[in-house]
Amino acid sequence: MKFLFSFLLLLNFLCFQAQEKDSVNNEKIEDVVILGRPKVDCQKIYDNEKALYEKQSEELKKLNFERLFDELLKLKEFQKIKSDERKIVILNPDYITIISSCGNDDFFKCKHYEKYINKDVFEKVWNKNSYLKIVNFFDNKIIIPLIEIPFWSFEQNMKDENNYLKTRNIEPFYKGIYRDLNNKNKEFYYSSHKKSTESLEVNLDKNKIIAENYLQLDMKIFPVVSESLGLYSVTIILGNEEKELSKRYLLYQYKEGKWNFLEEKTK
Repeated sequence: MKFLFSFLLLLNFLCFQAQEKDSVNNEKIEDVVILGRPKVDCQKIYDNEKALYEKQSEELKKLNFERLFDELLKLKEFQKIKSDERKIVILNPDYITIISSCGNDDFFKCKHYEKYINKDVFEKVWNKNSYLKIVNFFDNKIIIPLIEIPFWSFEQNMKDENNYLKTRNIEPFYKGIYRDLNNKNKEFYYSSHKKSTESLEVNLDKNKIIAENYLQLDMKIFPVVSESLGLYSVTIILGNEEKELSKRYLLYQYKEGKWNFLEEKTK
């Protein structure tokens, strides 16, 4: 949540983008040969990525994530947030794990399949109805969703072209005022089950997302590569403005119209 974490994540993202650009710009799919290492079969990598995308994309159409949220809201983390005295919840629905290294791996020198399941999954999982389930569950909270890259930037997220609420026409949403680091007043968007009777104002802080007391809920819902159908991992990280309070990795499977909890993984 500190600047260093944000910097490392941005560095990792830029590195990945550079590698991705190098791979996609190749018109031909050619194997990679490095002296002293086995040849990398780029065509096989491309074909496997294409087949995986098509499989996950077709499966995605059949899944009902609103029912998954019904199960997730029973977890102790959500109950803890609901009972906490802090009123502001910063929601990051697209948590990204930092990769520690960024080398010129042979894998990244291959041409890769042009489509990615990430965006498709995000749009299906975090549709209007799923998001409003969270807002309505936290009936006494103010929810401020912060997404995209960089997700830690409050100001970047509040631009109309980037804002989760505006770009997806999620209503109702409300406008508050934030004071930026130059002490200027600007508008921001938030959700709440009940509209505040007072004008909501927050201040930005160079070391935190905002200066006020808040809880942070980071989530990631993503398909698991497996022979079994409907397997999705759910990452839930609960923190406050200073530290991480808990982290869980859960595995669910969609079967016969229901989401079944399978296991909790440790990392």
